[in-house]
Order: sequence, then structure tokens, then C-alpha cells
Amino acid sequence: MSAIESREEVLLDSLLPRYRAEGFTVIVHPTSSFLPPFMGKYRPDAVALSPSKKIAIEIKRNPGSSKNMKGIPELFAQHPDWELKVYYLSGLSQERSLRAPARQWIELAIEEVSELKNSGHVTAAMTTAWSALEAVGRALLPEKLARPQPAERLVEVLASEGLITPTEADSLRRAAELRNSVAHGELGSAVSPENVDELLASLRLLLGLLPKGQTSEG
Repeated sequence: MSAIESREEVLLDSLLPRYRAEGFTVIVHPTSSFLPPFMGKYRPDAVALSPSKKIAIEIKRNPGSSKNMKGIPELFAQHPDWELKVYYLSGLSQERSLRAPARQWIELAIEEVSELKNSGHVTAAMTTAWSALEAVGRALLPEKLARPQPAERLVEVLASEGLITPTEADSLRRAAELRNSVAHGELGSAVSPENVDELLASLRLLLGLLPKGQTSEG
């Protein structure tokens, strides 16, 4: 996957929680069986579906890269039950690549998560644990996770690389929902010690995959 394709996937993944929070079912890279006949050979990057509204989501590098979509907006104009939304990478700030952290810093972060949980600060423990999860993921997959990661994409990458089991992935997806709620100001979200313990278990398993002497890159 090229750097541009990677950024397109990151942007797409960053949009998904918002649509899901609004009640949409989101299908990424849909096959023709999920698309209406009027789209013909056109395949959007994702579709968001609800009983009252259907949205085709397209990710483009910049407005100039939309030339291969000639005639597509006109198709949607004839079908008011569908909406086409195009998002451009050119409107994003350029995120810098992040170095893979040394194992010792991940170990310290995990200790801090345990201390926060044991002292009753479970919300702070959750946010710190998620930071540690992204750090250990980047240490294990420095090229795939070089840039800041939306919570959902982080889980999917770890799962697709076989670093976590389907059961662990489901647990992390639930944790990601809680983490996103807290991170975006829903301070009343019910984070429990058990939520933190599940995340800690995944963190320790992933940490065990790192070499004992692993140090940061560069």
C-alpha cells in the first residue's frame, strides 16, 4: 500500500465512528451486492445505510483527482434517496510519522494504567491504556502504524495482522467505543475497572510479542 493509499484509509477510518454514532450501518469497500443497480461499475470507498438515508462515501487525493468520477454526481442527482459525499486528503494537515517507542516506555505506561485503575481513576486509566496500545502496535508494526491512528483502524490492523484473536478484537472494539466517548467529551461514559482489565490483558499479550531488548527507531 502506497503512502497516499494509507492516508486514504486513515481518513476513511476516521469518518466511520461519526456515521455509526448517527445510526448508520457502514460497509467499507462494498461489493456490487450491497449497491443499487444505478451505480453501474462505480464502487464507492464505503456506504453508510439507514432506513431514512443512504450515503456513498468517496475519498480523493484532491479535487483534481475527481476526473475519473465524470458523470457519477449526475447519477446520484437522479436518485434522491442516495447522497454522494466526497472527502479530500488535500484538506488535511500533513501528519508527521511517529517513531516506534522503546519497550521500556510501554512497560512504564502499562504500570501507570494499573496504578490509575487501582486508585479509582478508571477514565484516566482507559485513555492512558489506549495510548499504550497504539504505542505497542507501532512498535510491532512501525510501517503500517507510523502515523496517528483512529481507534477503530488500530484494532482492525492488529486483527488483520494476526496479532490479536477475533475475541480480543471484539473486546478492543468495545474499549475503542468507550475511549472515543471519553476522548470526545462524554465524561459520564461508564468506564469500569473490568473494561480497563480487559485492555490491560491485551496490552500485556502484545507486549510479550516484543523482543526484550527492543528500543525506539531513529
